[in-house]
Amino acid sequence: MIRAPLLALPVLLAIAAPVSAQDAEGWGTGAHMGTAYAGLTNAEGAHLGVYCAENVAPQGAQAIRTGAYVLFSLPRKLALEAKPVPVTFTVDGKATAVPMTVQAEEVATSFDWAPSKAFTTDQMKALIESLRRGKTLTVSLAEPAVTEPFTLAGSGAALENIFDCAKR
Repeated sequence: MIRAPLLALPVLLAIAAPVSAQDAEGWGTGAHMGTAYAGLTNAEGAHLGVYCAENVAPQGAQAIRTGAYVLFSLPRKLALEAKPVPVTFTVDGKATAVPMTVQAEEVATSFDWAPSKAFTTDQMKALIESLRRGKTLTVSLAEPAVTEPFTLAGSGAALENIFDCAKR
């Protein structure tokens, strides 16, 4: 039954990008319930998503996530504690370590960045800008050793103004 593995994936990845929104380079973009997103999945099944959510929930509705955030997900469970770990984004040879929280599930491990004193929105905006202009990207962990390559073809348009909701 394929439903069980799908239910184990983070909910936000499930709404990431419908197939019709995928462009030729693999970047999917769009908006869903007030959340703008750009993301892609590499050949190994790792997913990178950049999100910006406005507070558009009806009054009295359950709180939803707002503001800018980035998710990196691996299609396998890693033995990691649920605490921030450095995830390194290397764009054209320049490495930037981003503290991200870990959520290990049955069939996947997700890493989540949200603005903090440790890595601010302005720092993430600079990293996103380098992704927009870069040619190569690898996302990696030191322990356990994980390296995932992604294409940056099409990222210029996909990531343009992605954090606009964070201005409000």
